[in-house]
Amino acid sequence: MFIGRYEASVDPKGRVHLPAKIRDVLMKNFSPPLILTISDRCLSGYPAEQWLKKYEEIEASEYTPSKGDLLRAITENAAECPLKNGRILIPAWLREYAEIGRDVVIVGRIKKIEIWSVERHRRIEAAYDPEKLSKRLRELGF
Repeated sequence: MFIGRYEASVDPKGRVHLPAKIRDVLMKNFSPPLILTISDRCLSGYPAEQWLKKYEEIEASEYTPSKGDLLRAITENAAECPLKNGRILIPAWLREYAEIGRDVVIVGRIKKIEIWSVERHRRIEAAYDPEKLSKRLRELGF
């Protein structure tokens, strides 16, 4: 499972070193590549098996034109990112979508990772209300 928060830099070619703990989980439990796709204000990275499973779950339901549009959006906004020398290449169009510059925050989300621009992640963090967060965590048993 992917957990933790890590900071990394994107080189001029768009490559980022995945943190060792993220790489270890990916290599020990899944087969590369990592599938990167657009998400809510960031990029989500799924092991290929996880991404395909999610896609197939949606595809299995009854077809509607809006579902067709959704499936198209899922596939056209995804990129296979092979792991080479501990790095992945984030395509320019995905970096643009997520407003990723030189520095990123990589967050483990159990079955996937998120890659955030540092600026966007800071804005999200700044909006956390510690009291509300603590209360919600207690309600959930954490």
